[in-house]
Amino acid sequence: MNRKRMLTVLLSLLLVAVMTACSTSERPVDPSEVEVTLTTEPSPPKVNAVTKFTATLGGVPESTKATLAFDIRKSENDTLSYLNAKQEGSAYSAEKELKEPGTYTVYVHLYIGDLHIIKKKKIEVAS
Repeated sequence: MNRKRMLTVLLSLLLVAVMTACSTSERPVDPSEVEVTLTTEPSPPKVNAVTKFTATLGGVPESTKATLAFDIRKSENDTLSYLNAKQEGSAYSAEKELKEPGTYTVYVHLYIGDLHIIKKKKIEVAS
């Protein structure tokens, strides 16, 4: 009798574990559906003024745990700054002072588990 009771308890625990695992799984993120909108404050950014970079995401469920970083470059071969963004509601932001006017490329790096998505955006910095 003791052995039968133990088997029942183990099977019950296994059933609960399987049901819990199935109910918490999220829909996988499709990289082709991910959209990133990049805004700056001030807009347009100005030389020698702190600029707030804000990225909002589309195509990613709100419950998804993600991290985001901004990779800011003046030229394609030069990384000026790599900024880890802070989540603010459904947006991610970081601040940086830009020292030169011109066109900058901002690579938005989105990390969701093992998935790494990069979106490229251009900004103009006014003098």
